[in-house]
Amino acid sequence: MIPFKHVLASAGLVFGLSISACSDTGDTMPSDEAANVVSAPNSEAAGSPERRTKAELMAEFEATISMAQATQGDGSPAMWRMTDEDSTVYFFGTVHLLRPELEWRSEAFDTAFDAADQIVFEIDLRSAEAQSAFMRDFVSRGFYEDGKTLRGALDAEVEQVVEAALDSVGLPMDAVNAMEPWMTATNLGSMKLQADGYDPTSGVEHILDEEARSAGKTFAYLESVADQADAFDLLPEEDQINFLYETALLIDETSTILDQLVDEWADGDVQGLATLVATPSGVGGGEAMYQSVLVDRNKKWVPKIEEMLAGTDTVFIAVGAGHLVGDDSVIAMLRSKGYEIEKL
Repeated sequence: MIPFKHVLASAGLVFGLSISACSDTGDTMPSDEAANVVSAPNSEAAGSPERRTKAELMAEFEATISMAQATQGDGSPAMWRMTDEDSTVYFFGTVHLLRPELEWRSEAFDTAFDAADQIVFEIDLRSAEAQSAFMRDFVSRGFYEDGKTLRGALDAEVEQVVEAALDSVGLPMDAVNAMEPWMTATNLGSMKLQADGYDPTSGVEHILDEEARSAGKTFAYLESVADQADAFDLLPEEDQINFLYETALLIDETSTILDQLVDEWADGDVQGLATLVATPSGVGGGEAMYQSVLVDRNKKWVPKIEEMLAGTDTVFIAVGAGHLVGDDSVIAMLRSKGYEIEKL
């Protein structure tokens, strides 16, 4: 059983730096009845496209990490500031789950966070309404409702890779047979990272949420739980399957890959982080996943951030670091509209 706050912690690279569906209760594993759904293997799978091998994926990542490591940051996670005559908006890129021992805070970060009147996250993390919305708008989207099954959607090659990855984290294939591919990928990646020492309660948002509540700060959110779910659920099934396949194929390397990404984040290497995550190959799952998970959501956030600047508060926006780096980032989109944004 996987608690709600752990579900979208990661699936490969996506959930560490781009998605944060988190809370305190609930789970996304199917009910006993749903878990017992069994289908004839591959009965519904269509002819499958040629897929990249593990060796090809790792070679691509190793080449990219070499490029990223060729640049350097200033030794702490990056932060930006946008101001007008009566308001200030800070931007801080987060990682949604981290190893508990990592020290990532800086004096500049603490000064900006302490000065903020309002904290802005991707979604509501804690309220009772968020719990209900998660079950209604997120979990429900992640399960087949038309009689299909995961086994039936996968071809023989993908099913073999996925089943082996699930076995490695102690999760039987039949337990996820009612899940759509994207939901299976999120559970698989999250379970592996947590088994290897990553902790959602050590993630940036969890820590900031607790501190902001204690300090009496107000909260705002850039999207709903349903919006985050739709970023995956509305993808063509073949793109979802490819995302699941690559997550499963690289399951043993998941923590090592995220370790290297976190190193770039903690160093504040904006260029290096953009090299790693601000591309279709960095997100994983291809162009459609990149557009849906990063670009489209960034475009929807920009008008909301403009409204915050039009107010009079000091606002601290903390969203996945993948949203703030690269040519398609929130920062780049705002600058293209004429806003001056200073990197601190």
